[in-house]
Amino acid sequence: MNNIGQFLIWLALLSISASSVGYAVLNMKKESGTARNVGRLGFVAFAAVVTIASMLLMHFILNHEFVYSYVARYSSRDLPLGYLISSFWAGQEGSFLLWVLLASWLGLFLVFKAGDAEPQIMLIYNLNNIFLALLLIKQSPFRMLPIAQPDGQGLNMLLQDPWMVIHPPVVFLGYAAYTIPFAFAIAGLWRREYDAWVKPALPWTVFAFVSLGAGIIIGGYWSYKVLGWGGYWGWDPVENASLLPWLAGTALMHGMILQQTQKRLRKTNLVLAAFSFILVIYCTFLTRSGVLADFSVHSFLDLGITGWLVVFMLAFIAIFLGFAVYRAKDIPQTKKEGIRFISREFGLIAAMILLVCSALVTGLGTSAPLITRVLEKASKVSTEFYVNTNLPLALLMLVLLSVVPLMTWGRNELRNVAAKARWAGVGAVVALVVTLLNGYPDMGAPLLSLGVFLLSVLAGAVTTMNLLLVVKLARKRIRLSSGAVAHLGLGLMFLGIVASSAYDQSEKVKLPQGEPNEALGYELKLNQPQLSEFRKGVRLLLPLTINKGDTSFTALPDIYSERRRGNGQPQRFVHPYIGRGLVYDLYISPVDFDPGEKPRPENEIVLEKDKPFALQEYTLTFTGFDVTGMMGHQQGRREMSVGATIEVAYQDNPPETIKPVLLIGQQRTPQKAVRLPGPQEAYVNIAGIDAGSKTVTLHYEGLEPLEKPEAPSLPSMIAEVSIKPGMTVLWLGCFLLLLGGCIGVYRRNGK
Repeated sequence: MNNIGQFLIWLALLSISASSVGYAVLNMKKESGTARNVGRLGFVAFAAVVTIASMLLMHFILNHEFVYSYVARYSSRDLPLGYLISSFWAGQEGSFLLWVLLASWLGLFLVFKAGDAEPQIMLIYNLNNIFLALLLIKQSPFRMLPIAQPDGQGLNMLLQDPWMVIHPPVVFLGYAAYTIPFAFAIAGLWRREYDAWVKPALPWTVFAFVSLGAGIIIGGYWSYKVLGWGGYWGWDPVENASLLPWLAGTALMHGMILQQTQKRLRKTNLVLAAFSFILVIYCTFLTRSGVLADFSVHSFLDLGITGWLVVFMLAFIAIFLGFAVYRAKDIPQTKKEGIRFISREFGLIAAMILLVCSALVTGLGTSAPLITRVLEKASKVSTEFYVNTNLPLALLMLVLLSVVPLMTWGRNELRNVAAKARWAGVGAVVALVVTLLNGYPDMGAPLLSLGVFLLSVLAGAVTTMNLLLVVKLARKRIRLSSGAVAHLGLGLMFLGIVASSAYDQSEKVKLPQGEPNEALGYELKLNQPQLSEFRKGVRLLLPLTINKGDTSFTALPDIYSERRRGNGQPQRFVHPYIGRGLVYDLYISPVDFDPGEKPRPENEIVLEKDKPFALQEYTLTFTGFDVTGMMGHQQGRREMSVGATIEVAYQDNPPETIKPVLLIGQQRTPQKAVRLPGPQEAYVNIAGIDAGSKTVTLHYEGLEPLEKPEAPSLPSMIAEVSIKPGMTVLWLGCFLLLLGGCIGVYRRNGK
């Protein structure tokens, strides 16, 4: 086989298949050293081959091997090193290879962490990798072109951002990690160990929560920083595709904690482990099948793997249902005593229900193009659907986070909980006062405004209570504070969401070059725009001088127009300026740009074909171009003369024909000026020609200039200036949410 990359993909499939056979044999026998070795060595070989294949693809990208279709489509010679590296996962084929690569590396740790359940866990884990390897064979990044291209098409300009260099690997790490709790759950069913699987699987579940959560947050930050629309989460179907398994996985994480401590929710956690993993496949199907191509700017086109993904998903659903139905009667029942209303158990279960409900309603909205395509014409739901359905769930979640962490397992006295929650009440009051001082939120609908108001108050309660809890637990042992840190981050996130959505201010302002204008208390002045041309587009830098009081600084938003690949139509990207502050961000996004008109010398005129033009006592009529001039060589340059045939009438005299000439070569050079008929010493020569509009520009001498035309318009831009409060609080909350998860990985892995 001449294509070594394709050969390596087949070799990876053979290696993981051999590993699966080894583990299958080991499952049929209680112990077989040979089978175990085959299983382990086969997986190590799989990981090694996939790593080599990935290094090979990266080598082809870095060395501009444009004989490979994937390299030619997603990289080019002019890309910086960082973006050349990110070309690896810019398309479907490369992103699947990245998924397999990360799954293989996680599997190397899993082999030695699985313990006695290794044969069952690795067999299920291997099945996932077999399907991914089959997808790589179906859509290989190593397909070759008949002829190598001189250069590639390059990376989409939107992806040329440092955050998008790391966003896909982090997301796919989360996708790969959610396979592991599923494998542990199936192994628990297989081995009738309905509680034992939870403890070793919990650190992996928390790790998946952190990695996929980080990917979601990075994607939101990229959207805020790059796209110029002013937001960070637009409920785009592809954004939701990462959110859905994360919500289900978060519910699973809380359920596993409850099962580990209270021996409850055995069946529920098995279902959630399957649900979170199958959602990964389902959302991959949504984003990679072309179903969302007309409804999301992030969606991939269908490359012919839709059926494969459906089979992939149905196979794992069948595996889970088969084991679950077969073992259903064997799973121990929870103790008969009910769960007390005022208890940590009830709070965790309620939180899990809210998370699953959020996943279901968000999944329903995300699947709308698929559902409506079956019933009628495909369409999507509005962002209001997601807000209206998730806002009540968020309010209930914050109520739980305000009191549940203060409770203990089992029975709790209401008066004791109320006493502990007094600081949560203080936080709520502070948030209430601050909110009212800034004005009751006006969201355009009474119920929505009320919901946002309550969200602010409850987020203040959650933040205050969990901040004190973090301090208290960290003094004892930092690893005990994981949940409190994460919940503190969640409270800050909601405070930032309320502040940035309900209290943001926005104003559009026109900025002619050099003329200052005011917006939202800032004085803005557009300086000389700077145009830079690239092979694949042009970048218009719009430098602004901004003044407020004694402070002055420069903002540099820009507009990039990319020449599209297929139809040649330009695609416009806006990069905003973001002035980050502790209280609010100043966000300036270009909306439109008018280049204005260049000034024309006062002794120039433009003649349109066959339209007489009066110049003092002369009437000039341009009748056409004369391109019969001789081709020649001058100092090694090939040149051609182009003449303009012009009929000139002086006063009432008969018209005469003149032919001024322009020499066209590397430069356009006017030839000797031609005298106009009549007694005056008046001359003209060609200053420019435009064959498309059939016009000629003449420069004249010896005559008084015409009345000076109106001054040409200067370049100007329309900018949307926004003040977005609470963004620093929002990003801090995101960081603490992930930090709490990282502490949780350390805590659970250390047990």
